[in-house]
Amino acid sequence: MSTVTTGRTLDANGDPVPGTGFELDPDSQFADRVRERTGPVTSHPTRPVWGIPLEGSGDTIRTLSVFGPGYGGPPEHYHEQSPERFEVERGSLTMMLDGTDHEVTAGETATVETGVTHTFRNDTDKRAVVITNIYSPGRLRQVLPTLGGLAHDDEGNPENPLQQALVADRLDGNTVFTRQERLEPLSRLLTPVAELAGYQGAYAKYTQPAFWERHVEQPDL
Repeated sequence: MSTVTTGRTLDANGDPVPGTGFELDPDSQFADRVRERTGPVTSHPTRPVWGIPLEGSGDTIRTLSVFGPGYGGPPEHYHEQSPERFEVERGSLTMMLDGTDHEVTAGETATVETGVTHTFRNDTDKRAVVITNIYSPGRLRQVLPTLGGLAHDDEGNPENPLQQALVADRLDGNTVFTRQERLEPLSRLLTPVAELAGYQGAYAKYTQPAFWERHVEQPDL
């Protein structure tokens, strides 16, 4: 069985960085899913996670998500207006819902309602392939690409407190990161400082296919 590697981070010369992509069999169901993509593959340069946009119905972000072995997941958070549904197609995912772990395996789904504190991770030594649906995403359409884009962009820093304050402000009324919630008084103080310094809660350039095509190897299937 022959496989191809794709999704690797591209260096400043446009060359793939070894060890930063994922393999797939061109004749597999997974490859067929990848061929259905409606935009470029996105990723994080130092974490084993990739997003492949799919056609969604109505006001939904639908993504074929690839979580590599040991992926630790996003920071714990909850949504105030955007329920989520995770459909595991391959491997397994550990979902933490309101502090309790639930293992979701291939063929199973998990729904996260608004107000439920959650995160997820891949505790296994195998890749997990999951279709994620975010309903009524609102500003998440702009913020999610920004979080990955900042990590790829030499001019960005997603860990900068000023940047984080404006991301939290942009998501106000939609998504709350529990750590940021505890730091909310400080975050509110930082927001006007961050705005004066030229930071934004989301950047249009990270929603553009050209950015991701420059930074992430795209499938040739």
